[in-house]
Formats: sequence, structure tokens, C-alpha cells
Amino acid sequence: MVSVLMSLCLVSQLQQIEPYKKWEIEIVTKKAEEYLLLTKNQPVTFSVEGPTYLRVYTRILWPKGSMGSEIYKMILQENEIDEDIITLESEESVVSKDKKGRPLSKWRSFYIEVPEGSNRYKLTHWSSPQDTILIKFAYESPKRWVEISPAEYSSIIEAIEEERIIKYYELKREGRIALRINGSQRLRVIVRLNYDEKMIGDQNYTIMVEENGKVEKYPFKCYKSQIITYKDRRNIVPSNARSFHVNQGEGTHVLHFSLAGTLAESAALRFLVEEK
Repeated sequence: MVSVLMSLCLVSQLQQIEPYKKWEIEIVTKKAEEYLLLTKNQPVTFSVEGPTYLRVYTRILWPKGSMGSEIYKMILQENEIDEDIITLESEESVVSKDKKGRPLSKWRSFYIEVPEGSNRYKLTHWSSPQDTILIKFAYESPKRWVEISPAEYSSIIEAIEEERIIKYYELKREGRIALRINGSQRLRVIVRLNYDEKMIGDQNYTIMVEENGKVEKYPFKCYKSQIITYKDRRNIVPSNARSFHVNQGEGTHVLHFSLAGTLAESAALRFLVEEK
């Protein structure tokens, strides 16, 4: 079965990409990158020798007049048997354009876990604002992150993400979440603001992180997610995800998280530490 999870990347070879239609884009540094064209009428097929991990970078040509986020979807087929639907959400890039000066989205990526032996894949355009999705392949293995639970929190919110249940911890506007970390750790915090029925459009909010009287502020701007829902919490809708990192030195650390700068009643937080 096609998997977009995590592991080590081993030496292998990507072969027989069909059709091999290239597209150059230009970063603000004037560094040109080549992407392949994935269109509605022409899937891209390729072979990979495993076991390995293959990272697929994607962008879309940005539709004229779009001011928010855009969703696009692909179907990934492995060895003519298993299929996965890849759903990505992006925003307009402020630094990247194609050679003709047309705006592009920010890049989004996913990983393919390639099993042992020779494997054949087909990537099919399902939907996007334009006819074309731009794709680029790289042999990269994702970092391994381990979920951790806070010591004090209000309640648990379960989000449905790509047919999986992901656990978040509710941070109420008048409350706090306490998290204890032992030893030198790199903490990743994933945040979603919770929209109620009265909230519309883009929203601003700030996550405050306090340790021993020292406060760090992490301001964010968000919009209502079009692809993520909460299980058994129909009265609130999650925003798109935002994240930040907190690096901790040796010793025991107790971090307190609070929500500010918003009319929202709560946010949902998820905590992970990088596996060493």
C-alpha cells in the first residue's frame, strides 16, 4: 500500500519518467528550478528501486485574482494496484514565478515510502484551479517526530486528517496548557485556531509560551481549513495549521501555553519532539 510516512532514505534509482515535460520556475534569488508538468490529460509515470523514500515537491500556477488558499488533488497509484488520494493546500508565493513572470503557489510536498524491489508509480491530476500541477522528485527522508502529551490541558480534540485521527489538546482563551520536557529537546508545536459559527475570513492570534517568567510570543494569521474537520465537535471548525519550534537545553523545563489576540474561544495544539 502506498504510504506517505517516515524512515531512512537508502540508495536507489528513479527511472522511466513519462512524459518528461519540464517547466522552469525562478526564485527571487534567480535560481532556476526544473519541475515536471502534470496535466489533467497526461499522468506522469515513473519507476523507483526500493527500499527508499521519495519526496515529491509540488506547486500550482496561481489563479488570477485568488487572495486566499487553494486546494489541489492528485491520485498516486503504486504497481497498478494501490491508490492514495493526495490533497494539498497552498497559498501564493511572494518570491517564486515561472519564466514568463506568472505567479506560483508556495511549494508543498509529500513522501512516498517505496518498498523493496522495482516499483512502478503513476501520478494523476485530479483537481486544481488550473489545468497544471508542477512536480519535482528528490530522494529525501522525513524527520522523525514523536508525539508527547502535556501535563495539564482542558480537553482533547480529535481531528480527521487524511482519514487518520490526530489528537490535539484544546487551549481555551482563559486557560493554559502546561508541558514538561526533560533534557535537551527540540519541540515542534502545531497550532489550529478554532472557528465558531460567527467567525469568518482571516483571523489573527498569538500563542504565548512562558517559562520561569520569561514569555515568548508567536503571532499567526490563519484562515478556515477546507480539508480538515474535528470529530464530534461540529460547533467549531479548525483553521489551517501553523507551527513553530522551541529549542530547550539540558534540565527539566515546564512550559505554559496561552492564547491571546483573538476573539476565538480556543485553539488546538499538538506537541512533538524530534527523535534523536
